[in-house]
Amino acid sequence: MRRLFVILLVVLCAGGFVACRDKKVTGSVVSSEKTAPDEDKDAPYVEGNKNIMRRENEEMQMFIRRYGWDMHRTPTGLYIQVLEPGSGDFFKEGDRVVLEYRTFLLSGEQIYSSDSNGVKVFLVNRSEEIDALHEAVQMLRPGARARLVIPSYLGYGVAGDGGRIQGLQPIMMMLRVMTKDEKIPESYIPNPYN
Repeated sequence: MRRLFVILLVVLCAGGFVACRDKKVTGSVVSSEKTAPDEDKDAPYVEGNKNIMRRENEEMQMFIRRYGWDMHRTPTGLYIQVLEPGSGDFFKEGDRVVLEYRTFLLSGEQIYSSDSNGVKVFLVNRSEEIDALHEAVQMLRPGARARLVIPSYLGYGVAGDGGRIQGLQPIMMMLRVMTKDEKIPESYIPNPYN
């Protein structure tokens, strides 16, 4: 009886191996319907983002025209107007920059300034300042003054700043880059260990 059981077990196992030999196991369910590529699935989101960017750009252009400013648009979508060129070398990655600034909504309301919030001190492309500032200061020299109109994706993005700037809101900034010989209060010099 035991011998019959072993033979039966061997025959069943061999039959199972033969039956599975011609079938390919992929680990996934194969559908007979044609599946859309990932691009097609993301198309509504991509189109929505394009519409948001288009609307913001129109709003920024109307704002710039309203005041008659002669601004240059960078490939990223930042608008910049250099009011005073400053002197010396342009800032580059890793340079320490100290800025006096005023930040406005496009309604004209001033929301932040270095007078009340202190100067901005940061390292170019190595700190958590908004992308627009990192881009802009690399087009400036010490002592320069500039005006920026910033799309939300280079500013505070979808979430806003958690304060007075809402999500998807373009802003305007006035900047003055402080020169290396200007006295910067000790309280504005960041602690690299924080």
